[in-house]
Amino acid sequence: SEDASHLKPFIGNYMVAQPGVKGLEPPIFLENKKSHARMGVNHPQLAGMLCPVKCMNEYHADPKKVQEKLQNSEIRMNASAWPALAYPGDPPGIEFDIDNIQEGLLRGHLLKCVY
Repeated sequence: SEDASHLKPFIGNYMVAQPGVKGLEPPIFLENKKSHARMGVNHPQLAGMLCPVKCMNEYHADPKKVQEKLQNSEIRMNASAWPALAYPGDPPGIEFDIDNIQEGLLRGHLLKCVY
């Protein structure tokens, strides 16, 4: 929608829990087409935020390996797999409880910023 398109220039600021302290590494610049190629699961930090929350322990143990699994669809991202960014924590999803998936759902930092 038109409302969501207004967020695009600021999404890099919203993605991190403390934007005044540390931004995305590597940074993403809207005017740089090479930055666009590093978005989503191609970006190390964004991959962790998009990773299904049930895979977060595996992600924290070996981020590069899980990022590769996300890129080649060994780990599927679908409607039944909530992304880590839907849960609170720094990094997102760190507080996820597999026994109580409702706890913290939709209380992630990004969702609070854009609501």
